[in-house]
Amino acid sequence: MKYKAIFSDFDGTLYSDKYDISQKNIDAIHDYEARGGKFFVATGRLFQAIYPHVAALGLKGEVIVYQGGGIFDIESKKALWQQTIDNKTAVDCLRKLEQEGNTVDMVYIDDQCYGTEPHYAIDMFCNICKIGCNFVGEKLSDYVERTGACPNKLLAMVEPKDALPLAEKYHKIYDGRLSMLRSQQFMLEFTAYGLSKGAAVEKVCQMHGLKREEIICVGDADNDIPMIRYAGLGIAVMNAMDTTKAEADVIGVSNNHDAIAWIIENYCKD
Repeated sequence: MKYKAIFSDFDGTLYSDKYDISQKNIDAIHDYEARGGKFFVATGRLFQAIYPHVAALGLKGEVIVYQGGGIFDIESKKALWQQTIDNKTAVDCLRKLEQEGNTVDMVYIDDQCYGTEPHYAIDMFCNICKIGCNFVGEKLSDYVERTGACPNKLLAMVEPKDALPLAEKYHKIYDGRLSMLRSQQFMLEFTAYGLSKGAAVEKVCQMHGLKREEIICVGDADNDIPMIRYAGLGIAVMNAMDTTKAEADVIGVSNNHDAIAWIIENYCKD
């Protein structure tokens, strides 16, 4: 088998816009694994938010979470590796986001989601991910500073028209201190510097003795670009951002048309 492993993004790639995994995708993954292939999910989600899906798929081994900020073992539910944002940098970034006045901010700490107060955008996000949010009743920057927490990830939901300008602004401010990316047209995410799905995929490959030319990586957004670049075959789904498509070797079908089954049928039958 030329491609011994597939690393797939979840939302917008394996997961359809109806918030499900198609039976065709499920059957294709099971067939691929039965023939000796390894299938991994690489997501920005909390482990608690991705676990029900990877468990239902019957996946074993590792899952990449927090945009590459953590690697968990599915069966034991334990973190095998993770890296957090230092408290001072997290507080500084949150304060700057709060001063913008047009962002809705959240943080991930110890696999839990935190926000300042209820907001329709947070409700929408948490409903999609099927998680709760702990509302702290104070500015997130103050809460993180007071508790000394070192978050796994910072999130800022913005109007799509503001996303790119803010992304460019914060990339300049935190270059060398934070990794920053767009995971959706309206979502900016910050992790510890140097972290990415690509770096996490490399770690998992090392765990399994896989060479980069033996793997496929597939995704839809800017956060997937590092792993698409790393892979022997990098694939963007048809619904991907233009920036992601520009980095891919192949543009496949959309997440609503059984993208993973299409990849396995076309590239993993040898």
